[in-house]
Amino acid sequence: MDCVILAAGKGTRMNSCYPKVLHKLGKVTMIEHLLEALHPLELTNIIIVTGYKHEMVQKALCDRDVKFAYQQKQLGTAHALTQAQTKIRSNKFLVMPGDLPLVTASSLSKFLEQSNKSGRDFTLLTTEKSDPTGYGRIVRDTTGRVLRIVEEQDVSTEESSINEINTGIYSFKNDPLLWNKLDQLEKDNAQGEYYLTDLVEIYNDEGIEVWAPKSTNSEEFMGVNNRMDLTNAINIMKKRKFNQLMSHGVTIVDPGSTFIGTKVEIAQDSLVNPFTMLTGETVIGERSTIGPHVEINDSKIHNDVEVKHSIIESSTVRSGSVVGPFQHIGPESTT
Repeated sequence: MDCVILAAGKGTRMNSCYPKVLHKLGKVTMIEHLLEALHPLELTNIIIVTGYKHEMVQKALCDRDVKFAYQQKQLGTAHALTQAQTKIRSNKFLVMPGDLPLVTASSLSKFLEQSNKSGRDFTLLTTEKSDPTGYGRIVRDTTGRVLRIVEEQDVSTEESSINEINTGIYSFKNDPLLWNKLDQLEKDNAQGEYYLTDLVEIYNDEGIEVWAPKSTNSEEFMGVNNRMDLTNAINIMKKRKFNQLMSHGVTIVDPGSTFIGTKVEIAQDSLVNPFTMLTGETVIGERSTIGPHVEINDSKIHNDVEVKHSIIESSTVRSGSVVGPFQHIGPESTT
């Protein structure tokens, strides 16, 4: 199966000179977090639709096994998808936005399994949020069939109270019918854009039911649209990592002043003190004490090591070593 990632938007509310998908959670961009979640799915092709400052996005992902399509004018999600049409090869394909850094491989895998099992031409993933502000609302009939998706800017007073929202994740059958339907879309909405969500009504009008399973993991589908969202996403990612490490026997003295990247590994009975930042593919052995005031990136720290008030970059620290205070090791050093 192929996957199309829609990453053409500027992200105006980020108030930045960078494309939205290049903003970082820790030292990793949003879109790279998403690519990591997609990796276990063993997709045939990943096609990223770029637009605003597309050269920056392509440069940031130059070492990734992805293809690019270019949306010269940002005319909406439906228009963005059409820019990838000639690069899609699989009979069914996944579509998702580039600003979902918290989504997990397990949720995506479950959605694809549900989609394939349903046999439907068009499947979309929904979830429920206590505060749905900012998200497209899922409108169903009394039998549970999805009638339409209404974007935030177009919701009526009644629709604004709906808690079920669109995650922006879809599965489509790749056939001429889909592309013909995309050509039928109009942009008579508050944003003046071609919405991918309008396909729901078109499919219903053709008598083709849209399948919409609901995920209970709503936290994963938080879109990042501004700096506040970015900070919230970072905190959620930190909490996930801390819970994982602590359940495996690692002590984190003050989670509020500590950052540990998603790829970092820490062995049993090690302790992380406050004001510590561990990033990249750092590995820390057993019974080590890290911090306070330590930065370690892409390094191997063996067992029974103590590091305080120091920086270690792309280096190796042997078992039983004491580093610091006030040392800077690396890159490519062995201590």
